[in-house]
Amino acid sequence: MELTGSYLFEADQDTVWKLLMDPDAIAKAIPGVKELIPVEGEELTWRAAAKVGFAALSGHYAGVIKMSEVEAPTQYRLTVNGEGQQSVIGGTALIKLTFNPEKNETLVHWDAHANISGKIASLGQRLIGAGANVMSKQFFHELAKQLPTR
Repeated sequence: MELTGSYLFEADQDTVWKLLMDPDAIAKAIPGVKELIPVEGEELTWRAAAKVGFAALSGHYAGVIKMSEVEAPTQYRLTVNGEGQQSVIGGTALIKLTFNPEKNETLVHWDAHANISGKIASLGQRLIGAGANVMSKQFFHELAKQLPTR
């Protein structure tokens, strides 16, 4: 399944980049996640457990989040693998930041590919895609709340 989207932050690129690289900020912004636990011996890799409360996707999930191909402060690749609710979820996303200096805004754009199998896959791509889009927007909205006040 292919997913794409974007979110506009009212902040400069370096500030948004620092926020995206902060595991505590990320944990606060991911719906249902309490903390990201670093994986020993693995750079930019965390274990996460989440309780998701979104319609048919509701349930407990556990997995690993890894950042790679980091090109600060413009882009990185995010890989997620997890399981829960008798399902396996995996995917990668290329995250790109574009700064507009005239408006002091940073656009974060993502292109993702997800593989889903098990019980959740039976819901169909349309419902899963809609849920993923809602959760992505919620994540970035919660992340934006953590920006330093001007």
